[in-house]
Amino acid sequence: MNKVAILALTSAGIKLAKELRENWNNNIPIFVSEDKLENGLTVFPTGRFTTGIQLLFKQYDALVCIMATGIVVRSIAEVLEDKQNDPAVIVLDEKGRHTISLLSGHIGGANQLTLEIAAKLNSCPVITTATDVQEVTALDVLSKEINAWYADFKETTKNVNRLLANHQKVGLIQREEWVKDTRGLTVIKKNDPIDSFAAVLLISDKNEENLTEKIIQVVPRRYVLGIGAKKGCDFSVVKKEYLNFCQSVNVHYRSIKKIVSIELKKEEPGIIQLSKWLDVPFETFSAEQLTAVSEKYPQSSFVKQVTGVGSVSLAAADLASNGQVVTERYANHGVTFALGKDEDDTCCMLWD
Repeated sequence: MNKVAILALTSAGIKLAKELRENWNNNIPIFVSEDKLENGLTVFPTGRFTTGIQLLFKQYDALVCIMATGIVVRSIAEVLEDKQNDPAVIVLDEKGRHTISLLSGHIGGANQLTLEIAAKLNSCPVITTATDVQEVTALDVLSKEINAWYADFKETTKNVNRLLANHQKVGLIQREEWVKDTRGLTVIKKNDPIDSFAAVLLISDKNEENLTEKIIQVVPRRYVLGIGAKKGCDFSVVKKEYLNFCQSVNVHYRSIKKIVSIELKKEEPGIIQLSKWLDVPFETFSAEQLTAVSEKYPQSSFVKQVTGVGSVSLAAADLASNGQVVTERYANHGVTFALGKDEDDTCCMLWD
């Protein structure tokens, strides 16, 4: 379960909050005002509701608010950002008759949480997102389920979801069977014409060529990137060589879900900037951890002298993917790369 908090203002709301927590997860905190504080409850940060909910908005993945919808809307208005960053916000009336998905229904997961809470309280779920009402999938939901990236997130999401909600013809091409929920989509087979489609979703982690305006590539993030770099290697070099590496193994540069290296490189600016550019986490392993698997791969005496490990990028990719390394080591201009496939299915070597 994501990091969830329940907020309540009145005695009746607190009673329902306790019931929900008991039926859901006893570790979920319930925030209340100071005058309503009792054992097992927590006071709003700052002691005030408005500033408290604004702080909780930034700290939790989901807020379940048992109170009037208007109070919630007015209180969080100042801290709203966008659907990629805002937490899920669910609102319930004090008697639990209605459970409302108020904010971040798709990406934040409010719609799913609304259904879960409604089932536990036997209340009526209220979901108003157009694609859900029309019983079709949504691009942002689809991409979240397969942990995918696509360009121009806001505009593309709005345009494709509008087409789906209006039952326009949207096609689907998959290089592998990633997408399960194809409601509202037309699966396109090889050599089928696409002229009649308003848009086509191409699910692929490869460097696809000859993409037209109506084809939107949705890139599953399935790989971990093992990296090694000489000290002070500039980001421009790291980025250029990374793109060359992706081209050489025919993977889309956005198909990376995490960057990994040796602990010695945790403050390396070029690697940190790469992780920010790709918007993925950067994690490191100790030399001892890497040594346990590094002997499986070609060794560099120079690298071993500097780091204590004879293979950094390959060993890091190995550890992060449970041994599913799918490329050879790429090395150029003081930077090395290797890919591991962070999935449960059987890996296939990209250099075969």
